[in-house]
Amino acid sequence: MSRATPMLRLTPQAAGTLQQQHAKATKELRALTRYSKEFDRKLKALIGYEALRQLHKATDNALLLADLVREAA
Repeated sequence: MSRATPMLRLTPQAAGTLQQQHAKATKELRALTRYSKEFDRKLKALIGYEALRQLHKATDNALLLADLVREAA
């Protein structure tokens, strides 16, 4: 059963502040994504595709394990 999400009513000043924070976060996310893509491209050139793939897989597994440990605690 899907319920409608209630509308959040903001003052114009609060809405403006929220919009500025959203724009800043979006800009930072784009910059981080751009950096990450370039970093992966350079790393792949240095160590090779297969080593980069294994590194990504090991990192994903380590993050999943850390999440499981946190949930178990």
